[in-house]
Amino acid sequence: MKNKIISKIIASILLCTILVYTTPVFAYSKDETVYTKMNEKGEIYKTIVSTHLENTDNETIINDITNLLNIENTNGDESYTQEGNKIIWRADGKDIYYQGESQEKLPIECTITYELNGEKVECKDIIGKEGNVKIILEYKNNDEHITKINNKEEKIYTPFVVICGTIVDNTNNKNINITNGKIV
Repeated sequence: MKNKIISKIIASILLCTILVYTTPVFAYSKDETVYTKMNEKGEIYKTIVSTHLENTDNETIINDITNLLNIENTNGDESYTQEGNKIIWRADGKDIYYQGESQEKLPIECTITYELNGEKVECKDIIGKEGNVKIILEYKNNDEHITKINNKEEKIYTPFVVICGTIVDNTNNKNINITNGKIV
């Protein structure tokens, strides 16, 4: 009886020790910025993700997980090895900055509509025409979650910041205005 109790205690201690030693320690924080290029219809043709691994504990090796393709270090000469979606950086105590291309569906959807003199038209129908052009960009957050708040199921969305940029030739286009933005 006494041996069974001792065996259970030892087994429990070994199990706890194994769990502690196999738990990954993330000695960094990870920030990602997603840049997406779209055509005039709002269709995505390229998505680039810029990643910053902040090496807060000056680790020599940083283990990361990514699904990016064509990864390149953008701010240093630290090398990495990759096995599937696991990436191991030889950080030597430095922060890691890298970027790659993503094939993942974005959680944000963009719809672009055009108006010429108050009438909805296709983008191609504006080229070479004169008049009042209105371009409307609408964003839809598709990252919906159901969670319990005060014992009631609520629909919530992951918050995202969306910044849009475009170039408009101001030699041929005049009186350019924007709502909820800034003209530079």
